[in-house]
Amino acid sequence: MSPEERQEALERHGLTETQDGFVLSLRGFQRAARRALELRKQGDQEAVRMLALPPDDPLRWEYALCIQIEAFRDEWYESEF
Repeated sequence: MSPEERQEALERHGLTETQDGFVLSLRGFQRAARRALELRKQGDQEAVRMLALPPDDPLRWEYALCIQIEAFRDEWYESEF
């Protein structure tokens, strides 16, 4: 994955990389919430707990960040192999 492709993938997943790690945008949070709905349908208990939290709960945002980092990592991995 070229640096340009990597940046596009980060933007697609609503992530910004900072010196301290990743930051999730509102768009990324929305994408993660849709993914959590899919995971809930598959019986994922973490997704059930995440979706039960209020949208402004910091734990919900942390879970959403993890979902988007995982999606970014999967996309990067698929592009490399």
